[in-house]
Amino acid sequence: MNDACQRYAEDPEKNAAHLRECETCRSLYAGVETRPVNVGTLPLAAWEGARYRSWPLVLGGALAVLAIALALCAAAGISPIAALAVGFRSDSARAWIALIDQKLRPLGPLVFATLFIIVNTILVLLLRRAPRGIDA
Repeated sequence: MNDACQRYAEDPEKNAAHLRECETCRSLYAGVETRPVNVGTLPLAAWEGARYRSWPLVLGGALAVLAIALALCAAAGISPIAALAVGFRSDSARAWIALIDQKLRPLGPLVFATLFIIVNTILVLLLRRAPRGIDA
């Protein structure tokens, strides 16, 4: 291969005249069709999973921490809002939290039922997703 052949191999469209001059390149590239590749039609590699994100893991971890905190509050016999009020130093913040606690206490069963349905819906949606393993 000489320099002209190398230039043709690097950019066939720009150096198309070379194919008329060189018999070796003409025989070599005779059956090769040169056209641009549509990258959008290529399949994704295993590591390029465009739809897979680790957010369900983050969300699951946050829900697990919340569940542990609520379980500790239940074991201690205090409401989560009262436990939050203990953490504040100022009396005005404690008064606001106590007021919110009094207003939300009657809604407890309704909030629990709603959260139960939401968490179970999330779990069902996560279980319906295709698994990603070695053979995926």
